[in-house]
Amino acid sequence: MNTTSRLLALSALAFSVACFAQTSPNNPSRNTGATGQGMAMTGDADWDALDSNKDGFLTKDELTGSPALVHNFNDIDTNKDGKISMDEWKTYGKNKMMKKP
Repeated sequence: MNTTSRLLALSALAFSVACFAQTSPNNPSRNTGATGQGMAMTGDADWDALDSNKDGFLTKDELTGSPALVHNFNDIDTNKDGKISMDEWKTYGKNKMMKKP
C-alpha cells in the first residue's frame, strides 16, 4: 500500500470513527481513554473542518468539539507555540498509526 493510499484509508477510518464515537457534551472526556488516546484525525478534510478561521493553524478554541485532540494538544504542538501547524498535524497522525498494534 503506498503512502497516498494509506493516508486516504486513515482519513476514511478517522471519519468513520468520528461518526460512530461521538462524545457526550456532558462528559467530554468520554472516548479519550485514561491516557487521552482518542482518535487522530489527519486528513485534509478534517483539517479544513477544524480550522474554522482558515488561518492555517488549529488552536484549542477551534478543537473544543474534539476532546481527544484538546487532551493531546500539547503533544501535537511540538514547537509549543500554542497552535498546531499542518506539519505537526500530519506528524501526529503518522506517529499514532505507528503506535497501533
